[in-house]
Amino acid sequence: MEKVIQAAEVIQGFLSVSKFLDEAQKKQAEDIIVECVKQAHFKVEEDLFGKGKTLPASDCKKPPTVEKKLAPTWAQHLGKLKHTVAFECIQRRFFEEFPNNFAIEPRYRREEFTNDLMLTDRWGGSKRPDVVLHFTRNATRIHCIYELKFPCGNEQGNPWNDKRVQIQMEEYRALGGECEPVIITPQLEIN
Repeated sequence: MEKVIQAAEVIQGFLSVSKFLDEAQKKQAEDIIVECVKQAHFKVEEDLFGKGKTLPASDCKKPPTVEKKLAPTWAQHLGKLKHTVAFECIQRRFFEEFPNNFAIEPRYRREEFTNDLMLTDRWGGSKRPDVVLHFTRNATRIHCIYELKFPCGNEQGNPWNDKRVQIQMEEYRALGGECEPVIITPQLEIN
């Protein structure tokens, strides 16, 4: 009987090590990302500007008027803060639901001779998407890529209209994956 139990555990272990998330799990993961992005957006805005207030779009390119500046403009400063808060939320929630199927800001590059996708710490020639769903315990077998965008202030534009974003998403598409890379914003959610 003990051998049967061990064999069942090995089979279960193999099954949990060798799969992508199914469609229902992928939808659940996307819902978590959207929820965390919205929470991060509203929390940072409220902490800095007060309940229900936001930075006017006309101030986005100005230097932040805070003691601990993370970037030269309000847009970049807020983006860094919101990404940090969103990443903490996503990591906490995914660790509970999908501990072996996600990575936050993994850095990828193609191996020069084989063109295989690999994780790297080199900046040159590498790409770093925000959130990646991947094959169980294998971050180089990409399922889906999610890029978080936080429009500054009361801007409501679609990030896909930005040529730099289009190039960025093409680079992520070249990494491979089972689904098209998507952008998630607090206002437009998944697009």
